[in-house]
Amino acid sequence: MISIGIIGECMIELSRAEGYAAELDLYKKRYGGDTYNTAYYLAQCSKMNIDQNITVNYITALGDDDVSNHMITTFSKAGVKTDLIEQVPKAVPGLYAIQTDDQGERSFLYWRSEAPVRKLFQTEGAEQLKSSLLKQDWLYFSGITLAVLYPEGRHQLFELCKKFRAKGGKVAFDINYRPRLWDSTKIAQEVINQAYDVCDLALPSYDDEKLLFDVTTPSQAIDRILSYGAEEIVLKNGSDSITVYSYGVSQEISVSPAKEVKDTTSAGDSFNAGYIYARLMNKPVTAATDIGRQLASQVIGKIGAIVPVTSITL
Repeated sequence: MISIGIIGECMIELSRAEGYAAELDLYKKRYGGDTYNTAYYLAQCSKMNIDQNITVNYITALGDDDVSNHMITTFSKAGVKTDLIEQVPKAVPGLYAIQTDDQGERSFLYWRSEAPVRKLFQTEGAEQLKSSLLKQDWLYFSGITLAVLYPEGRHQLFELCKKFRAKGGKVAFDINYRPRLWDSTKIAQEVINQAYDVCDLALPSYDDEKLLFDVTTPSQAIDRILSYGAEEIVLKNGSDSITVYSYGVSQEISVSPAKEVKDTTSAGDSFNAGYIYARLMNKPVTAATDIGRQLASQVIGKIGAIVPVTSITL
């Protein structure tokens, strides 16, 4: 059994309800957030395998309100373990709304400044949480995780990753750069590079690397990240080829375009889940990228970050 702890924020998601006239302006409530999306889809991959040999733990902080309680119940029903979720008295979760254009490209509006997850690794239960995380096989977090944590929480997470790797654990990281979440570009660059310095598997997008670090080619992005020591880098590039560097070997893998695109929310998150699942099952890089693509294609063909998954070819 392989265990992975996925650290980040899950929020209330509002996305436009399908099947109603646009002028009614109706929205459906779901739950989502980049790291939870990955946890959800990773759990779905494990469910499809009869051995169910991956345990997915979601690590966040929520409130003690009815919505937070329902979120935790929903996570559990999806196959995501919730034992390490902290509930902060009188706090409430963050919220975001998805807006999509005619091509399915999305933008977001956020209400999260007081979300309890911002205090993760700084509460009374922080030491117990870190002790539990050291027992995992893998840890996963994103640039959004780092952006919403207070600086001391980031420091504690990085120190945890160093101890975790020293005992043989592996760390996966996706840059997921959202400029509006950071106080400055300089701070974002420094923190993201610290994350690359403690990760084994990097899952960045070329767009994010280009936006934050001004790289001009995929190979330049790979070389830049490699300088921090990751053993495996999967550079996503929309509908263009994926560049993968794995243990000294670099290759470009073509991506088949999706047949239908309704909402690109969670495309990268679901791809990450499929890729990580396949690699944990000792699948080669080419198979892992295909499984990630299969998941992402299903997700972007529906509305919302969390959607039902049909079978994938493992």
